[in-house]
Amino acid sequence: DSRATTSFYQIITDNLTSDSGNFKWGITTNHSYLPLDNSEFFNKNISLVDWLRNWAKTEEEREEVYLRGFLGKMIFSGEEALKKCTVLSGGEKVRCMLSKMMMKKGNVLILDEPTNHLDIRHQLEILELIKDLPITIVTSLHDLNMAADICDEVVILKDGHLKGSGVPEAVFSAEAISGTFEVAASYERLAPSDKNLLTFNLKK
Repeated sequence: DSRATTSFYQIITDNLTSDSGNFKWGITTNHSYLPLDNSEFFNKNISLVDWLRNWAKTEEEREEVYLRGFLGKMIFSGEEALKKCTVLSGGEKVRCMLSKMMMKKGNVLILDEPTNHLDIRHQLEILELIKDLPITIVTSLHDLNMAADICDEVVILKDGHLKGSGVPEAVFSAEAISGTFEVAASYERLAPSDKNLLTFNLKK
């Protein structure tokens, strides 16, 4: 349920008050949040360099070379860094948001369905980028194969209840997926990648 996960992320980032329960971040954590809807961040017709400058706190951070460094990490190099915010694709907006989060020195990134509404190429591009970041990432993905490929640990929720947690190989077993989602799940070995692909069919 996307609404439930969004509410969860809003609560742990202090954007929403919970009805019950509590949580506490560690003193060394600095979290940064990518909301499901990021459109409000891109309503000004300015370049990406000027856009990122909005979150600069020091004179050094306001320098174009410094800003281009963070944009470059998210594949905005050369003239691409001068693109206008109002013409960005969904995938480019997510990459911009990741640049902002990195510049704010977050060591825990909370990403609410970062691949939502993106085409396959941009989904893979975003996942490759976040997979290589040397920090903790908390995210929600609906594609189980993608989640198994990039996550160190996963959780499965159903009807608001925890159904499993741990490494993908254990949590995403065919038996567990079949029982949780009431489908007939199985794994197929793909060639030439030699990866296991989780497939689903309706139970007969």
